[in-house]
Amino acid sequence: MPERLETQSRRLLRRLRDTLAEPGQGQERLDRIVKLIAASMQTEVCSIYLFRDAETLELCATRGLRRGAVHKTRLKLGEGLVGRVARSGKPLNTADAPAERGFRYMPETGEERFASFLGVPIQRLGEQLGVLVVQSKDGRRYSDDEIYALEVVAMVLAEMTELGAFAGGEAALTPLHKNPVTIRGTSG
Repeated sequence: MPERLETQSRRLLRRLRDTLAEPGQGQERLDRIVKLIAASMQTEVCSIYLFRDAETLELCATRGLRRGAVHKTRLKLGEGLVGRVARSGKPLNTADAPAERGFRYMPETGEERFASFLGVPIQRLGEQLGVLVVQSKDGRRYSDDEIYALEVVAMVLAEMTELGAFAGGEAALTPLHKNPVTIRGTSG
């Protein structure tokens, strides 16, 4: 069984590489990525939440939740399971999300149908940029290999987010570091 999952993880990373090499604009890229991850991990949901500002996460792309919730659903840092992942900087893997401490139901997303939840931070050099989430109707815990694969994907997403690869009209899709920095110093 572990060999099969490892093969799925490799396949996910190869397909992600191919998808990221295709041309496209910010939202279009994000939509392709969540579709790819959901299909590769055989989950009903894949969502990307990015920081809109230092305290607010915004649902920027989803496969499986209601499309109308994209760029409308927002969570504060520490709010719900997504906010908890963002605050802790650590993955959260549960087979029963509604029973998990801190769960927050967001009716506009339609996520009440989903039991399992795996959220991993999208972070770069210790800075939180967002959260990558997969969910399934069946209550199950995700394997270590699936967690590892999602963490690697989140790392790639962090680099692309930082580079502005998903830049678009929405505030959460603008690069966080868009101004050059000049550091002046003297030698002593």
